[in-house]
Amino acid sequence: MKKTVIYTLVGLLSPALTLLLLPIYLKYLTTNEYIILALTNSFLAVFSIILNLKVDQAFRTIYFYHAENPTKQLALFRNLFSFQLVSFLIWMVLFYFLGNSLFDLIYKNKIVFFPYAFIMLASFLIGTLSNFYFIYLQNKLEVKKYSWYFFATILLSHLLQLFCIFIFKLDFEWFLLAALFSNSFIFLLIYFKNRTLFKIEFSKSIIKEALKFSLPFIPFLILYNIENQMDRFFIEKFLSLEELARYAVLLSISTAIITLFNSIDNAIRPELFSILSKNETNKMQEIQKRMDFYLLVGLVSLSFLLAFGTNIHWFLNHEKYNGINIYFTWIALAFLPLIILRFLALILIYENKISKINYFSILKIAFMCGFFWFLIPMFKIYGALFTIGISNVLNVIIFYKIVQTKVQPSRFVNYCIFLFIVITISLLVTNNAKFVSLVSVIQFVVFLLLFTKKYWNGISEQFRLLKIKI
Repeated sequence: MKKTVIYTLVGLLSPALTLLLLPIYLKYLTTNEYIILALTNSFLAVFSIILNLKVDQAFRTIYFYHAENPTKQLALFRNLFSFQLVSFLIWMVLFYFLGNSLFDLIYKNKIVFFPYAFIMLASFLIGTLSNFYFIYLQNKLEVKKYSWYFFATILLSHLLQLFCIFIFKLDFEWFLLAALFSNSFIFLLIYFKNRTLFKIEFSKSIIKEALKFSLPFIPFLILYNIENQMDRFFIEKFLSLEELARYAVLLSISTAIITLFNSIDNAIRPELFSILSKNETNKMQEIQKRMDFYLLVGLVSLSFLLAFGTNIHWFLNHEKYNGINIYFTWIALAFLPLIILRFLALILIYENKISKINYFSILKIAFMCGFFWFLIPMFKIYGALFTIGISNVLNVIIFYKIVQTKVQPSRFVNYCIFLFIVITISLLVTNNAKFVSLVSVIQFVVFLLLFTKKYWNGISEQFRLLKIKI
């Protein structure tokens, strides 16, 4: 549990920097450039599902099926890395020839693929190769090495982009190239420091085992990501470019929280899967501890999102984006079920039951399309947020019914969830902007103190050990 805490705290760096630097990037980027950035990232989120046929997900899980066989674990890493490398090269060639036609088909507003989206694609693909090594470090619980590489990746990317903006006064293309150079440098550094690890191997049996595990996830992940990304496409279809730009800013801020949840998933998965693989008497109690941790981190994150969003005028004073603070109470409520949903998804992944909800997902996507189609023209951004919230609630209900290992939060965490809902709804019904701004900050401080009090001993001990090792 203590290493999980450290992995989570390290994962806070990326979303924290994204939020802090967002006002700077928004002042630097034009509306069209920011829309290109937001919509291309949405496309990449969906594309990531078929990028490598989710063999990275197979590696996260199958690795623990061979806990007593380090040789098999090493062979699994080498074969799946080799598989991803070949996939990387194939996709680069395909998008070079078909990228423009694909974007013309998807987007109404003529989002160009070359050169901007192609640079983002290349950066994303190289980043996935480094991320596969990060998964390896997390599975082996090598906290120190993982932390240093992760810090280097995040800091280098932002530093190069800031240099492009303030020092060299370069244009948008160089802003994107900075991230590509950063990801390329980190990958080459990882590769040359671990050359024996990155041996190219192709074993039909190992790759077949991984694909047998991962392929059933692809239909679900496609449906789930379409469900989570299609609000962008309906907003782009029905609203003006100015409203689309405002929604893109909301997405960027909210995506920082999603990035944090991804970090928590990656942090908690090794210990959680290890517990799920055993039949110990205190198994359910240990799973509940991880669930409590996950939910408390989520409550702190959503409280921070709410405090940041309702006070965003202190960070972002831009006429194109003024007024977006009114949406953040709705965002916090819409995202609340997502915390529980993502923890349940981790258990479903281990139990290999995700494919059972594909038919439900198809029906729900049709239901959401109807809601988006009618509510967005009527209520604009509010219509999108309301539909997202309903979708998350329905997903929690279905996931909980399907999961075999049914765990509920402790009484303390249930009280915290109830407190969060009461405070957020009270902010929703008031028209006093100053009251909302003040209470949202107090809410964040309260939940941060609750989390710190519960986990302070584990945090302080792990940082002390990390410092000693360094």
